[in-house]
Amino acid sequence: MSDTTASISHSEPRSDATHSPALGSDSCTSRRHSIVNDGTRYLTRAKPLITTKGWTLAQLIKKSPNFCPVHRVHFDDPMLMQTIRMHEDSGAPLIIEGFHEHDRWPADLFTLDWLSVHGKPVASARNVRTWADFELPLSELIHKLRGTPVYANVHETERLYGKDAECPHEWATWLSTSGVLPSDLLPHGTNDYLKYLSVSSDVQTLMCYLGVGDTFTPFHKDLCASSGQNLMCYTENGGSSFWFMTESSAAPAMAKFFQTMNEELDFETRVVTLKELGQSKLKIYIAEQTLGDLVLVPPRSCHQVINNGGITMKTSWSRMTLKGLSNSLYHELPVYHRVCRPETYKVKLNIYRAL
Repeated sequence: MSDTTASISHSEPRSDATHSPALGSDSCTSRRHSIVNDGTRYLTRAKPLITTKGWTLAQLIKKSPNFCPVHRVHFDDPMLMQTIRMHEDSGAPLIIEGFHEHDRWPADLFTLDWLSVHGKPVASARNVRTWADFELPLSELIHKLRGTPVYANVHETERLYGKDAECPHEWATWLSTSGVLPSDLLPHGTNDYLKYLSVSSDVQTLMCYLGVGDTFTPFHKDLCASSGQNLMCYTENGGSSFWFMTESSAAPAMAKFFQTMNEELDFETRVVTLKELGQSKLKIYIAEQTLGDLVLVPPRSCHQVINNGGITMKTSWSRMTLKGLSNSLYHELPVYHRVCRPETYKVKLNIYRAL
């Protein structure tokens, strides 16, 4: 939750993967419209659909001994920068919470009504029941989202997720000038090597996403070992998002686990069930992202996002650190070559420009 053009966001990937793998087990594909005990719905010969009905973070953590919560820190914690650096060094995810409590939080900008007036008039959406991607008027998307039940049912044929919308200029300006978020985490900030690309080679990573309960972003890694940032800007009717994440070093092991399910991690076409995540034996970090939470996604972290409850509106962007460039050159690009995936982030050119 990735594009083959220069317009990409990375904490939630794009929806252009063309490979459609089979489900992971015969027991799943033999069921039609059934719900397994971890909340996964299956359609015969189709991709799994997740429902968050009944989920709580505490309940999810207890599902398997390899599940643990994502560490949280408040935005005004005096040890914030040290905590960020510690998690960057360890490759573990982190949530910085409480930004909506900041006196410079732009509550007037971060609303669906404002976006419907000032945002791009056409939106890109995915129907998660069919995995079909298409465009429709933004106003129509918002109307459909507000009319969608918060939990999926086996009879519905449409459940839309608004993806990869260009971030409004006013939002980008607030991010870069308000001083609310640490400069190290900003797009083209003090720790983003993408800023060294020329204007003609620049990659636009700042995007926004509109979801409702039981829409999702399948398991993936952010492009080219970049670092992901995902800020929950607005919610309606208690909307939130559940994140399932690994630490950076687990990427090769997760890729091998996907292959045991006859899947390819880098095709970004698999939603992994709670049972399967438990069977992976890998350390899985779980978080419930709510209003004002900034999720920091480490480079090469494998993760999926499942929206819960009412509407959620998020803005997301990627940074390329020096460590990310190195990891991309030596670890990610060889994978892209193997699976015939576009690089997009111009890693070698980025290194050249930075030097």
